[in-house]
Amino acid sequence: MTLFWILSAALTALLALVIILPLTRGRAESSHSRNELNTQLYHQRLKELKQDSELGLLEDDTALQQELQKSLLDDVVSQEPKARGGRSPLVVISAVALAVLVSVGAYWQVGAHREVAEWQRVSAQLQELSRKVLIEPDETVTEQDMHELMLALRTRLHLEGDDYRGWLLLGRLALEMRDGETARDALEKAMRLTDEPDAVRVPYAEALAMTGESLRAEQMVSGVLARQPGNLEAWSVFAFMALQQNDYALAIARWQQMLNIMPEDNPRYAMVQRSITFAEQQMTSSEQAPVTGPRYQVEINTGTSVPYHPGAVLFVFAVDANGGEMPLAARRIEQPAFPLSVTLSNADAMVPENNLSTRDEVVIKARIAPSGNVTDVTNAWEGRSSKLSTDEDRQLTVLIDTPL
Repeated sequence: MTLFWILSAALTALLALVIILPLTRGRAESSHSRNELNTQLYHQRLKELKQDSELGLLEDDTALQQELQKSLLDDVVSQEPKARGGRSPLVVISAVALAVLVSVGAYWQVGAHREVAEWQRVSAQLQELSRKVLIEPDETVTEQDMHELMLALRTRLHLEGDDYRGWLLLGRLALEMRDGETARDALEKAMRLTDEPDAVRVPYAEALAMTGESLRAEQMVSGVLARQPGNLEAWSVFAFMALQQNDYALAIARWQQMLNIMPEDNPRYAMVQRSITFAEQQMTSSEQAPVTGPRYQVEINTGTSVPYHPGAVLFVFAVDANGGEMPLAARRIEQPAFPLSVTLSNADAMVPENNLSTRDEVVIKARIAPSGNVTDVTNAWEGRSSKLSTDEDRQLTVLIDTPL
């Protein structure tokens, strides 16, 4: 806040100078110009007197010249006090007052003073909010309380950024609020600060899955389970990853593994059973076989030359690497924010019988279409991968940098 007020004062002073300098310079230049004009008129009139004297039209030209000089002197003296006179401080004070009023008025109308005041109020209530939401929660806790706690905690961590437990708490709160990006960033910092990264890897994997990096998330959870086969939190996240991909059979298998290592008196035992029942019902109603085949975790970014088009749509699709432009699988993403991650699999097939698994190699393309129509290449840009085998899952990066 101190820096904000210093910058505000500096900008106000600059605005005052912008107002004052033209006024003072204009007055000085005006006085100077008037004196020059009087001098020119004096010389012109003196020349005319000399000419009249040579023609014998004047009887006493010396007296007239003295009167003309006195007139010039009176004019110059009368202008100098006005140029340097007592109105200058008034001009300065008026300009400063005007600059302050304009600055305060503009900030009051369009500034974020209300948001700043609210932020300061919330930041000062970190302990109270922590007690209400975390230590003594009850039915009065609202979603607004959660958001305020996250805001207060982020402010504290901005000032004391080496608090591993604080970043971990912020990440878990963000997961609770389904804010995947905030959770991912907070848990990344927590992982860098701790000597026991396995304590952070599971919630971090959950955040990755929430932001679309499902392959990386699964690999991370698999690594934790290889070291800690009895980690119930890891198994729970692992099961929900399968559920997010509509792979109900795999989700049931992972939940069943949880039941095998969980005592029946555990409060979560009944909840896991209900989850299994739900997945079985979904399998029965959909009557679909589990999705198999390759999965491609695609991280997409744009080149610096790609223009921004509000309302543009991102299309990510796979085509046969050996010819053919008909998409085998595709995803449509509105209002994309780069960089982003997308998982492409047979679940995204345009025609179930003509999917990724029916080809030996594919190429993945990412296209920004300002019109929202993938076939309209007007102002569209595209990026593409190299040839990818369909025998295994892959993580790859596609840079959109080519105009169509």
